[in-house]
Amino acid sequence: MTTTAALNEDQFETLALFLEDQAEDAEGLDFFALHGLLTANAVSPKTLSIDALMPMIFNGEPQWPSNQVKTEISQLITLLQKEIIELVESGQSFPVPCDLNVEGDEDGEAAPLENWAIGFILISIEQHDDWYGKHEENAAELLFPIVYASGLNADDDAFADIDEDEDLSLQVCASIPDNVIDLFLLYNGDEG
Repeated sequence: MTTTAALNEDQFETLALFLEDQAEDAEGLDFFALHGLLTANAVSPKTLSIDALMPMIFNGEPQWPSNQVKTEISQLITLLQKEIIELVESGQSFPVPCDLNVEGDEDGEAAPLENWAIGFILISIEQHDDWYGKHEENAAELLFPIVYASGLNADDDAFADIDEDEDLSLQVCASIPDNVIDLFLLYNGDEG
C-alpha cells in the first residue's frame, strides 16, 4: 500500500529541526520518539488530543520563538498524527520510520528505533491501566518487542539474553510493525 506522506520535505525538516533544538534544550522528544508517541496514541484505547500530548513531546511547555512557530509546529504534529492514524487503520504492516534494529552508531548515539520505542512506551506508561487492564497478557506480549527496543529494561535478564544474540534481536525488532497493528485491533477492534 502506498500513501502520500503527510509532511513534505520542507515541513519534515522544519519539524525535525525544532524537535532537535527542544530535545537539546529541554530533553524533549526527537522526531523518531515523537513518531513513536503518536503511533502509540493512534493505537491507544484512549486517544489524547495534540494539546494533551504537547507536555510529553516537549517535556513541559516549549520556548516558542513566536505564536506563528507554535501554530506551525502544532499543525505539523497534527498532520503527522493524522497520517499515522490512517496507516494504523489501514490494517497493513505498520511502516516504522527507521531501521528495525537497536544498534547505535559509532558516536554512541541511540538507534532511531530505540528513540521511537521510548516515545511509544511513554503513552503506555501514562495510560497503564487502560493498556493493561482487561488485556494484560495480550498487551504484555505485543508490547514486549517495543519495550525491548526502548532499552528501558536492558538490565532484565530476558532482554540481556536477546541483546547477546544478534539474530534474535533482529527477529524481535522485526515483529514491531505487525504488533503495532495487533495492538490497534486489540484496543479498537469489535469486542462484540
